Amino acid sequence: MRSTDGQPTAAGPVSEAAARRHERVVERLLRLQSITAALAGARTLSEIAGTIIDQGMPALEAEVGVVAVLSADGAALRNLGFKGVPTDTEAAWAEYPVDSPVPVAEAARLGAPVVVRTREERNARYPVLAAVHGVEHGGAVVAFPLIVEEKTVGSLGFCFPASRELDADDHAFLVSIAQQCALAIERVRWHEVAEQEIAHRRASEEALRGRERQLTALVAELKQTQDALREADRRKDEFLAMLAHELRNPLAPLLNAVELLKVAGPQGSIVERARTIMERQVGHMTRLVDDLLDISRISRGKIALSFARLDLVELVRAAALDYRPLLEARGVRLELALPDAPVWLHADATRLTQALGNLLQNARKFTDEGGVVRVSVAPQRAPDGRGAVSVEVADTGIGMEPAILERIFEPFAQAEQGPGASRGGLGLGLALVKGVVELHGGSARAASAGVGRGAAITITLPLGSPVERGEGAPGPAVAARGGGGARRILIIEDNVDAADSLRLLLERRGHAVSVAHSGADGVTAARLSAPDVILCDIGLPGVLNGYGVVRALRAEGGMTGTSIVALTGYGQEDDRRRAHAAGFDAHVTKPVTPATLERLLAELPSAPVAARAVPE
Repeated sequence: MRSTDGQPTAAGPVSEAAARRHERVVERLLRLQSITAALAGARTLSEIAGTIIDQGMPALEAEVGVVAVLSADGAALRNLGFKGVPTDTEAAWAEYPVDSPVPVAEAARLGAPVVVRTREERNARYPVLAAVHGVEHGGAVVAFPLIVEEKTVGSLGFCFPASRELDADDHAFLVSIAQQCALAIERVRWHEVAEQEIAHRRASEEALRGRERQLTALVAELKQTQDALREADRRKDEFLAMLAHELRNPLAPLLNAVELLKVAGPQGSIVERARTIMERQVGHMTRLVDDLLDISRISRGKIALSFARLDLVELVRAAALDYRPLLEARGVRLELALPDAPVWLHADATRLTQALGNLLQNARKFTDEGGVVRVSVAPQRAPDGRGAVSVEVADTGIGMEPAILERIFEPFAQAEQGPGASRGGLGLGLALVKGVVELHGGSARAASAGVGRGAAITITLPLGSPVERGEGAPGPAVAARGGGGARRILIIEDNVDAADSLRLLLERRGHAVSVAHSGADGVTAARLSAPDVILCDIGLPGVLNGYGVVRALRAEGGMTGTSIVALTGYGQEDDRRRAHAAGFDAHVTKPVTPATLERLLAELPSAPVAARAVPE
């Protein structure tokens, strides 16, 4: 202000200074508002740094501005923005240790403002700045830490072209922008963390959806595979059933013819030898067919056991004695080591006999003339501590290598390999033994000291409930007998050779036999003669098969005194169930031995009962 004569009054400079301060305060307030608005919309750390530097440098009249953030471990600073310096300096100072001798590092390290008012003080405290391109000629320097909830997250700094004193307004402005900068940095960091988490979750969800799609496709593929396997299994069962039927049909007349040769054929050593060979080979072929079907049923869990209390000692003795002639014919001696007292257990006598027969057959096959097969029964202790019993069939035969021992119970495994080494068989016998024993809750193991040193197969079975030995033990069930006299028998069989050979065999044993070669003829013949027993094939040609025959005859009251037996090449469990449902009294699988047939005829009741499988 000036007086009336034009001279400045004492209040003039003060008023001008106040006006300039007022203008600066208003300008900074406007810049703070701009900073607040800009930081509210900032999405990156670089945007935050650019806003602080762009608004701070002109407000403070600085020539260089920098904003830096601390690394996660607090060991380094990374510049988010560095303006007013050449690009080479910006690149050289993009990241540096927090203990670097520069003001922004010190402010971050100490968590307190750094104010250097003169060039001389700056060069003395931070001599490195004198060599930094773009700031070497500067003067005053300030640096403020960026703090959020007492945690330093970085720092900001400004360099001035000359020495400078910071007043209270400058300090307040720097504190304000430092606070806003720190809060904005923390907000963006949390936003970045949230975005990363969201991105991670989205990626995880997408990966999960992709996995679900893969699993869905895999499940669909597995279902298709399962369906294909079930279909293949069904076709295999059908094939095996048909194969067995087609193989058993010619075996039946062969076995009948062999028996006829025995009782009515020419005598002589050559004829007897030929007959013996034929009988042995037919029996061998029959076992192969049975083994092939049984291993298939066991592998699919379709073997149903008929458990009953039995004396294992007597069962082993009977099975061994049945095989003694076969062993002796080969020049092999049979030895038995059996307890004097009975050993009772719950088991299926037919299946255990089959398993023991396979063990004895296996020992006979691999033991040469002059060898020994030893069968023993001994008490054991099962792994769970309960009582058990073991049956061992040991031989002095060719033995086994360790590699064979590991897989001897697998289907089709053979003790000998290579051309000329085979001793016959499909390699199913021991697999059947293992399957049958495991169905009884037992186990099977093989041992051999090596090639040429024999082998031993041991099966272990759990014992039944404790019973006083030799007293009160139930014996095997015996079917009601209808008498062993001559019977009037009708054979319904489309295979002429099978029908004629069976007729001749039965007639030789005193029975009155008639034959029909079709279902319709069989029904007519049965109505006319009312036979005691009908032996009916199931796979008859034409409209009326064996099931149709039995249903037709059972529908007539006049057939109540006739026993109808299914004599067929179909021998699976389902075939037996179908025979029972159709009305057959018994089911016998071809080829049937004369002894089995005579036992069946003798045991057939005077009045028919539910269909049963006849042990073969």
